[in-house]
Amino acid sequence: MSDSSSSRPSTERWGPERRREFIDFRLQWDGRINRGELVEHFGISTQQASADLARYMEFAPHNLFYDKSAKVYRASDGFKPLVPTSDARQYLAQLTEMASGAAGSPANAIGWIPPHDAVHYPARPVQTTALLRLLRAMRDGEEVRVTYQSMRRPSATALWIVPHALGSDGLRWHVRAWSHEEGEFRDFVLSRIHAVTQWRRTEVDTAQDTLWFESIDVVIQPRDGLTPDQRRAVEMDYGMKKGRLVIRCRKALAWYVLRQLRLDQPETVSVMEQPIAYEDCGELRRLLAAARKQSSELRSLATDSPARQAR
Repeated sequence: MSDSSSSRPSTERWGPERRREFIDFRLQWDGRINRGELVEHFGISTQQASADLARYMEFAPHNLFYDKSAKVYRASDGFKPLVPTSDARQYLAQLTEMASGAAGSPANAIGWIPPHDAVHYPARPVQTTALLRLLRAMRDGEEVRVTYQSMRRPSATALWIVPHALGSDGLRWHVRAWSHEEGEFRDFVLSRIHAVTQWRRTEVDTAQDTLWFESIDVVIQPRDGLTPDQRRAVEMDYGMKKGRLVIRCRKALAWYVLRQLRLDQPETVSVMEQPIAYEDCGELRRLLAAARKQSSELRSLATDSPARQAR
């Protein structure tokens, strides 16, 4: 993997521990590494690269051996990752980063690059000046007057809100804020805030937004009607333990969790199309009912797929 000198991390920024992680990652996924790769990636001397490899061998002497004919260090048959960042999730995250155009990122440790690609959803344009002003209001305890385009109204309107947090549903960002107009805490889509026109000190106590500051466990499980083998496949696919996956999230984000997992669809959807369900509980039921009632936007999005929501 080639890095330009301008994108190389400095030795001050990436110390011995980061270089040890790099060695571990390359051995895990490439099965080999040499001094030149460390020199090129980190911009260090050959002597330092040799010292880094020697130090790695002190930590994990059974993980590698030197192949004199090829002049490379190879992973041994009994290789065991030294650091957790060498796992599959990290590898795929770096591959996704490369697919997005960040191939020159100094944090990316992938050597040989397999053919790959990833679906890219359209970016939601957010006004930089508006976001800066919202962040300052959060920091300084202010309320702001925003020009906001709600899908419930034909044209943009002016609203006074008290922003206190940012949240993402995986496709777009929201600002969590008290709405003076509605008299409750709500989510406002950042890309629909056209401008912040006024600001002033606020008396609203945003710590009262219990849905934001309190958490809930969303429990996912295979649906009834699956064969034993299909059930095991679903459990493996979602990393379930004993047939359950517990997703802890803020109560204010519970609806988005279910929507992204397509669990907001009618129960009549076939088990082949949607093989998972969420474990019903009174508190979660109340949260979902409140989310649907709070905004007609959410109701209109309830039957949308993630691809449609990205439009």
